[in-house]
Amino acid sequence: MSGRVTVTLKCPSCAGPLKIRDGDRHTVCPSCSASLVLCSAVQKYVLPSSVSTVEVLRTVRRKLEEVDPKGVAGARVGRPSLYYVPFWHCSAQVNGYVLGVEPRYQEREIPMFVEGAERGAGGYSMTVTKKIRTRSGAVAVEREIQLDGSVNISGADLEPMGIPTLSSESQMSIQGLSIQRNQLPEGLEILDEDVRREGVFVDPVVSMTDAREQTARYLDRLGGGTGHGLEEKWEFSVVSGYRFALVYYPLWVTGFRSGGRSYQVVVDGSTGGILRGRFPSSGSDRRILTAAAGLLWAAILPFSLDLVFSGRLSYSGSGGNANCLPVLVLLLGGLAYGTWRFLQMLKGMSGRAGDHVIY
Repeated sequence: MSGRVTVTLKCPSCAGPLKIRDGDRHTVCPSCSASLVLCSAVQKYVLPSSVSTVEVLRTVRRKLEEVDPKGVAGARVGRPSLYYVPFWHCSAQVNGYVLGVEPRYQEREIPMFVEGAERGAGGYSMTVTKKIRTRSGAVAVEREIQLDGSVNISGADLEPMGIPTLSSESQMSIQGLSIQRNQLPEGLEILDEDVRREGVFVDPVVSMTDAREQTARYLDRLGGGTGHGLEEKWEFSVVSGYRFALVYYPLWVTGFRSGGRSYQVVVDGSTGGILRGRFPSSGSDRRILTAAAGLLWAAILPFSLDLVFSGRLSYSGSGGNANCLPVLVLLLGGLAYGTWRFLQMLKGMSGRAGDHVIY
């Protein structure tokens, strides 16, 4: 894993340099061995995994049996690895004011006539109205910004696992994860680094300073929504009261081989469900579609041959004799080309494109 972000401080006892890992709340001075507690440091939490290695293997096996019942016997599933991935949970308040000009409008209804036939037997005449809005003026307004917000920032790059990154630009909840923007996951425990746990703790590559900046950008943009609809607006806001927590979330990663290809699956250590992954498809849908195309041609060919040899394609008109055989050949040629393209598409689906993907 990558190196941890450190902050350099001085020991209050001997003025010796201290190297504090980002997220630590206590340390020991390497010069005088003084034990120090950092009151303003961030608290670290861990969400213990609720599933075991055997349960992860069973989950993957069940999914394989569901998507490819015939191929599950030949699949070789590797030993799962448990990773605790970091997320910054940042909370703060936004306070400020928005000054601007708020336009005022007047609404009124205008009659519109939709006329039909003459009134009388079977005739009608209908009147409808249309609502229009016209600007009548503007007034100066002052709006107060006052809100509390929370942000989750991914502490590590999880894109190789297929998990999107949470940042100031994207705060959509990750489907399947218990990481939500407004609250911390239930069941968190304070991380005690002296207690050995199963799994690998991924070091955060996003520092608390970066997480703070992203939190400020997101909440500042969120507070700016107070001035929606104002013209010539002026805004002043302050983000304060930062509270940080470094949360380690459990993810199981395992791989398996099937049909000569390798696959990777990510299992949520909290819920036990498959979070991301790719599985081989059984191909039953492709076989059904291929059989349907064959049945279509089995019905068309005898009918077409009967038309050709029975002479029903020829007819006499005012301009003489004519034959529809070229038209039939053209239609059959177009249908044959479409069938060929369809079979090529099904052939391409037999590779990675036809896999069952969970995302």
